[in-house]
Amino acid sequence: MSAWDELIKGVGSISSIKELFLKARSAGFNVAELMNNYLRSEPLFNFIGLEFVEIGDGFVRAVFPYKREILRKGGMVHGGVVMTVIDTVLGTAVMTVNDGVDQYTAELKVHFLEPLVNGPFTVEGRVIRAGRHLAVAEAHVYDANKKLCAVGIGTWFMVKNSGQRGDNRNS
Repeated sequence: MSAWDELIKGVGSISSIKELFLKARSAGFNVAELMNNYLRSEPLFNFIGLEFVEIGDGFVRAVFPYKREILRKGGMVHGGVVMTVIDTVLGTAVMTVNDGVDQYTAELKVHFLEPLVNGPFTVEGRVIRAGRHLAVAEAHVYDANKKLCAVGIGTWFMVKNSGQRGDNRNS
């Protein structure tokens, strides 16, 4: 049984992603460890080495290593890896406040301030605002010396029911 299956079985029926996180915490589950089990099962995240450290209401802290496989020429972490990590951390932060059944990234912008060369790296993501259908979140990526290396900001569309598509076609 997967960690998610175990979680859902342990918390019973839920009506939203946010409720899943709330019930999991109140049932005594370590939500960060459950999410880490999920990350380890996904080849991309396992390859990057992303690991959640803390998951709270609208907040996530994660770490990832400096390793040869994610570097670009010049010995710095590839920008696409940084964006993937930011997207994952912020998406998870949004999940903790999403009273819908799904979500997807509508927009993501990253400012690369310093090359990521001194790992491990810490990513902190927080929801700035969550409305009815959209959530805005921002992330800060720090190196091992706590130097700010990248800042990301994104918008997530929160799906309220399984039939909602987020566009106006056929409506």
